[in-house]
Amino acid sequence: MTRRRAAALFFAALLSACSDPPVEERQQAQGAIEAARAAGAETYATAEFNDAQSALKRYDDAVAQRDYRQALSAALEARDRAYDAAKQASNKKSEQRSQADRLAAELDTLVASASARLTSGSARPVGAPAERLKAVRDAGRIALQEARTLAEKQDYPAAVAKLTPAIADFRRELNAPPAAAQAKRKK
Repeated sequence: MTRRRAAALFFAALLSACSDPPVEERQQAQGAIEAARAAGAETYATAEFNDAQSALKRYDDAVAQRDYRQALSAALEARDRAYDAAKQASNKKSEQRSQADRLAAELDTLVASASARLTSGSARPVGAPAERLKAVRDAGRIALQEARTLAEKQDYPAAVAKLTPAIADFRRELNAPPAAAQAKRKK
Protein backbone atom coordinates (compact mmCIF):
# COMPACT_ATOMS: atom_id res chain seq x y z
CA MET A 1 0.00 0.00 0.00
CA THR A 2 2.85 2.39 0.77
CA ARG A 3 4.32 1.77 -2.65
CA ARG A 4 1.09 2.85 -4.25
CA ARG A 5 0.99 6.00 -2.15
CA ALA A 6 4.60 6.75 -2.96
CA ALA A 7 3.93 6.24 -6.65
CA ALA A 8 0.82 8.44 -6.47
CA LEU A 9 2.75 11.18 -4.66
CA PHE A 10 5.58 10.93 -7.18
CA PHE A 11 3.13 11.15 -10.06
CA ALA A 12 1.36 14.11 -8.46
CA ALA A 13 4.69 15.88 -7.94
CA LEU A 14 5.64 15.14 -11.50
CA LEU A 15 2.38 16.57 -12.78
CA SER A 16 2.71 19.73 -10.72
CA ALA A 17 6.23 20.25 -12.03
CA CYS A 18 5.12 20.19 -15.66
CA SER A 19 6.18 23.57 -16.92
CA ASP A 20 7.59 22.19 -20.17
CA PRO A 21 6.03 19.73 -22.58
CA PRO A 22 6.79 16.10 -21.71
CA VAL A 23 9.01 15.52 -24.73
CA GLU A 24 10.61 12.34 -23.41
CA GLU A 25 7.22 10.69 -22.91
CA ARG A 26 6.20 11.68 -26.44
CA GLN A 27 9.36 10.10 -27.81
CA GLN A 28 8.63 6.93 -25.84
CA ALA A 29 5.11 6.88 -27.22
CA GLN A 30 6.34 7.46 -30.77
CA GLY A 31 8.88 4.66 -30.36
CA ALA A 32 6.20 2.32 -29.03
CA ILE A 33 3.97 3.17 -32.00
CA GLU A 34 6.80 2.42 -34.43
CA ALA A 35 7.46 -0.88 -32.64
CA ALA A 36 3.77 -1.74 -32.89
CA ARG A 37 3.82 -0.90 -36.60
CA ALA A 38 6.84 -3.17 -37.05
CA ALA A 39 4.98 -5.94 -35.19
CA GLY A 40 2.14 -5.67 -37.72
CA ALA A 41 -0.35 -3.84 -35.52
CA GLU A 42 -1.75 -1.93 -38.50
CA THR A 43 -2.95 -5.26 -39.90
CA TYR A 44 -3.49 -7.46 -36.85
CA ALA A 45 -4.55 -4.96 -34.13
CA THR A 46 -5.97 -2.09 -36.15
CA ALA A 47 -8.28 -0.61 -33.50
CA GLU A 48 -5.63 -0.63 -30.79
CA PHE A 49 -3.03 0.83 -33.14
CA ASN A 50 -5.42 3.61 -34.21
CA ASP A 51 -6.17 4.34 -30.54
CA ALA A 52 -2.44 4.78 -29.86
CA GLN A 53 -2.10 7.14 -32.79
CA SER A 54 -5.16 9.11 -31.64
CA ALA A 55 -3.69 9.46 -28.16
CA LEU A 56 -0.46 10.78 -29.68
CA LYS A 57 -2.51 13.29 -31.69
CA ARG A 58 -4.20 14.37 -28.45
CA TYR A 59 -0.71 14.89 -27.00
CA ASP A 60 0.17 17.22 -29.86
CA ASP A 61 -3.11 19.11 -29.44
CA ALA A 62 -2.57 19.46 -25.68
CA VAL A 63 0.99 20.75 -26.19
CA ALA A 64 -0.31 23.31 -28.69
CA GLN A 65 -2.73 24.49 -25.99
CA ARG A 66 0.07 24.41 -23.37
CA ASP A 67 -1.86 21.85 -21.32
CA TYR A 68 1.19 19.81 -20.35
CA ARG A 69 -0.64 17.67 -17.81
CA GLN A 70 -3.07 16.55 -20.48
CA ALA A 71 -0.15 16.10 -22.88
CA LEU A 72 1.64 13.85 -20.38
CA SER A 73 -1.49 11.80 -19.86
CA ALA A 74 -2.01 11.44 -23.62
CA ALA A 75 1.62 10.46 -24.20
CA LEU A 76 1.46 7.76 -21.51
CA GLU A 77 -1.84 6.53 -22.93
CA ALA A 78 -0.37 6.42 -26.45
CA ARG A 79 2.63 4.46 -25.21
CA ASP A 80 0.50 1.96 -23.29
CA ARG A 81 -1.95 1.48 -26.15
CA ALA A 82 0.92 0.99 -28.58
CA TYR A 83 2.40 -1.69 -26.31
CA ASP A 84 -1.00 -3.39 -26.16
CA ALA A 85 -1.34 -3.16 -29.95
CA ALA A 86 2.07 -4.74 -30.45
CA LYS A 87 1.24 -7.58 -28.07
CA GLN A 88 -2.16 -8.22 -29.67
CA ALA A 89 -0.66 -8.04 -33.14
CA SER A 90 1.96 -10.58 -32.22
CA ASN A 91 -0.68 -12.94 -30.83
CA LYS A 92 -3.04 -12.54 -33.79
CA LYS A 93 -0.20 -12.86 -36.28
CA SER A 94 0.85 -16.10 -34.62
CA GLU A 95 -2.73 -17.40 -34.75
CA GLN A 96 -3.04 -16.47 -38.44
CA ARG A 97 0.30 -18.12 -39.20
CA SER A 98 -0.81 -21.33 -37.46
CA GLN A 99 -4.09 -21.29 -39.34
CA ALA A 100 -2.32 -20.71 -42.67
CA ASP A 101 0.12 -23.55 -41.95
CA ARG A 102 -2.71 -25.89 -40.97
CA LEU A 103 -4.75 -25.03 -44.08
CA ALA A 104 -1.70 -25.39 -46.34
CA ALA A 105 -1.01 -28.84 -44.93
CA GLU A 106 -4.65 -29.82 -45.44
CA LEU A 107 -4.70 -28.56 -49.01
CA ASP A 108 -1.40 -30.31 -49.73
CA THR A 109 -2.92 -33.57 -48.48
CA LEU A 110 -6.05 -33.03 -50.59
CA VAL A 111 -3.98 -32.34 -53.72
CA ALA A 112 -1.92 -35.49 -53.12
CA SER A 113 -5.09 -37.49 -52.48
CA ALA A 114 -6.68 -36.22 -55.70
CA SER A 115 -3.54 -37.06 -57.68
CA ALA A 116 -3.51 -40.56 -56.22
CA ARG A 117 -7.20 -41.01 -56.95
CA LEU A 118 -6.73 -39.90 -60.55
CA THR A 119 -3.93 -42.41 -61.11
CA SER A 120 -5.29 -45.38 -59.14
CA GLY A 121 -6.52 -48.30 -61.15
CA SER A 122 -9.98 -49.50 -60.11
CA ALA A 123 -11.34 -46.48 -58.20
CA ARG A 124 -10.12 -43.94 -60.75
CA PRO A 125 -12.84 -41.53 -61.85
CA VAL A 126 -13.51 -41.17 -65.54
CA GLY A 127 -15.29 -38.67 -67.74
CA ALA A 128 -16.72 -35.49 -66.20
CA PRO A 129 -15.93 -36.43 -62.56
CA ALA A 130 -12.28 -36.98 -63.51
CA GLU A 131 -12.14 -33.64 -65.30
CA ARG A 132 -13.69 -31.83 -62.34
CA LEU A 133 -11.26 -33.51 -59.94
CA LYS A 134 -8.32 -32.56 -62.18
CA ALA A 135 -9.51 -28.97 -62.34
CA VAL A 136 -9.91 -28.77 -58.56
CA ARG A 137 -6.51 -30.42 -58.04
CA ASP A 138 -4.80 -28.00 -60.44
CA ALA A 139 -6.53 -24.99 -58.86
CA GLY A 140 -5.50 -26.34 -55.45
CA ARG A 141 -1.86 -26.54 -56.52
CA ILE A 142 -1.95 -22.95 -57.73
CA ALA A 143 -3.69 -21.75 -54.54
CA LEU A 144 -1.09 -23.61 -52.47
CA GLN A 145 1.80 -21.98 -54.32
CA GLU A 146 0.26 -18.52 -54.03
CA ALA A 147 -0.52 -19.03 -50.34
CA ARG A 148 3.04 -20.12 -49.62
CA THR A 149 4.34 -17.01 -51.37
CA LEU A 150 2.02 -14.86 -49.28
CA ALA A 151 3.10 -16.65 -46.09
CA GLU A 152 6.75 -16.00 -46.93
CA LYS A 153 5.84 -12.30 -47.05
CA GLN A 154 4.09 -12.79 -43.67
CA ASP A 155 0.72 -11.89 -45.18
CA TYR A 156 -1.09 -14.65 -43.33
CA PRO A 157 -4.64 -13.28 -43.69
CA ALA A 158 -4.25 -13.28 -47.48
CA ALA A 159 -2.78 -16.80 -47.37
CA VAL A 160 -5.78 -18.01 -45.34
CA ALA A 161 -8.12 -16.26 -47.78
CA LYS A 162 -6.39 -18.01 -50.68
CA LEU A 163 -6.46 -21.50 -49.09
CA THR A 164 -9.99 -21.53 -47.66
CA PRO A 165 -11.98 -21.53 -50.93
CA ALA A 166 -9.61 -24.07 -52.52
CA ILE A 167 -10.23 -26.47 -49.63
CA ALA A 168 -13.98 -25.85 -49.86
CA ASP A 169 -13.88 -26.68 -53.60
CA PHE A 170 -12.06 -29.93 -52.82
CA ARG A 171 -14.57 -30.89 -50.15
CA ARG A 172 -17.49 -30.24 -52.51
CA GLU A 173 -15.88 -32.30 -55.25
CA LEU A 174 -14.84 -35.16 -52.98
CA ASN A 175 -18.28 -35.32 -51.33
CA ALA A 176 -20.17 -35.16 -54.64
CA PRO A 177 -21.80 -38.48 -55.51
CA PRO A 178 -20.34 -40.26 -58.56
CA ALA A 179 -22.08 -39.62 -61.89
CA ALA A 180 -23.39 -43.23 -62.07
CA ALA A 181 -25.06 -42.84 -58.66
CA GLN A 182 -26.64 -39.55 -59.76
CA ALA A 183 -27.96 -41.16 -62.94
CA LYS A 184 -29.56 -44.01 -60.95
CA ARG A 185 -31.25 -41.52 -58.59
CA LYS A 186 -32.80 -39.63 -61.51
CA LYS A 187 -34.52 -42.78 -62.87
